[in-house]
Amino acid sequence: MQATSQALVAGGGIAGLSAAIVLAEQGFATTLIEQTPQFVEVGAGLQIGPNAWRCLRAWGLERDVLAVSSLPHAMVAKNLHTGAVLGMLPLGLTAQQRYGAPYATVLRADLLHCLAQRARQTERLTLRMAGQVQAIDSHAAGQAVSLRIAGADGVTQQLQGELLLIADGAGGRLRQQTALEAAQEPLSRSGYTAYRGIIRQSALPQCLRSQQVSAWLGKHLHAVTYPLRDSEWLNVVLIANEAALAHSTRRGSADIQAVLANIERHGPLAKDLKDTILAIEAHGMNTLGYRWTEWPLRIRRPVPSPRALAAGRMALLGDAAHPMVPFLAQGAAMAIEDAQQLGQCLQGLQADAPAQAIPAALAQWARLRAARVAKVQKQALRNGRIFHAQGLVRHGRDAALRLMGAYLMDKPWLFAGGPVPKSKKA
Repeated sequence: MQATSQALVAGGGIAGLSAAIVLAEQGFATTLIEQTPQFVEVGAGLQIGPNAWRCLRAWGLERDVLAVSSLPHAMVAKNLHTGAVLGMLPLGLTAQQRYGAPYATVLRADLLHCLAQRARQTERLTLRMAGQVQAIDSHAAGQAVSLRIAGADGVTQQLQGELLLIADGAGGRLRQQTALEAAQEPLSRSGYTAYRGIIRQSALPQCLRSQQVSAWLGKHLHAVTYPLRDSEWLNVVLIANEAALAHSTRRGSADIQAVLANIERHGPLAKDLKDTILAIEAHGMNTLGYRWTEWPLRIRRPVPSPRALAAGRMALLGDAAHPMVPFLAQGAAMAIEDAQQLGQCLQGLQADAPAQAIPAALAQWARLRAARVAKVQKQALRNGRIFHAQGLVRHGRDAALRLMGAYLMDKPWLFAGGPVPKSKKA
């Protein structure tokens, strides 16, 4: 692909930066448009399964991301109220041997920094910051697509390319200007609210520090804790069922004392978990100016068909395409996979290729991605029901975890698959 072939990427989060890097490496003269003056990733931590790690390795980012990651030694399911261990999946060397890549945890801001650094060093990639996309225009005969961009100075500019990737997040509005299936479908309430906090492990007593991913399962609620940045930090997420627990449905500061009081109407929390939550309230990192942040989770239905991901010269990536609840910890991983798969589908195209070569490549990409991301979305929703189970279902879940924890918690179809599958030699 000669440098005269132009690609546009709207959005500078994990999905947009990943896609822009891959497109530029494939020879497209790529312009990424981000509305903020600098790259900013809100939130705390995320998990990177082996399926996404193999993509980062393919981009030459393994060393950079590893330097700011933690590699938990296990994933442990616990009773939210007693702290009793229900099941365990070994990670660490076991994951590396089984899937050819580690299972890692990382601060969102650290991953974004690694991607942004790489983007700045990538030839044929231009970063257009503080640019507000005002409109998408398709040209006659579908030969190109253009964006009207308003800069920080108020000056409007037209950018044109042979393809447009929209990665402006779950709440982005650009999808509504496309002809994609379900483009006008609004975000809906998932029924869950997440409360997020993070703390230096040195601020915790030794008994509360952790080198593992822990999933605490309870009535109407579950919590996830895991280390970040070589175990310097501990990330904590509480996810509550909105129908059973009071919530404000707003994004911002969380009154964690009120949240705890409401949670404990359904039973006491395990002492270690409660002590960690209270420690964050006293000593945690400020995120968006708060120690605890509240995030009502919004979703769309699972991807209904490839036409919901790409049409003509436009495609949706990441949360703009397939927002999901975090109960499989695969939101960022699916965005990374999206980018890698796109590069594979566009590989080898020449600037003088037939007019329909790029639309055909995007259609192929959408066919490859639709079933996988829909399966992840559905499995994540199913996990929410399992994590918050009550009565006989809860007792059956706990018994199954005690008997077959590692088997039930592992996901070979997910961790061994994707656009960079596990090597047979791994």
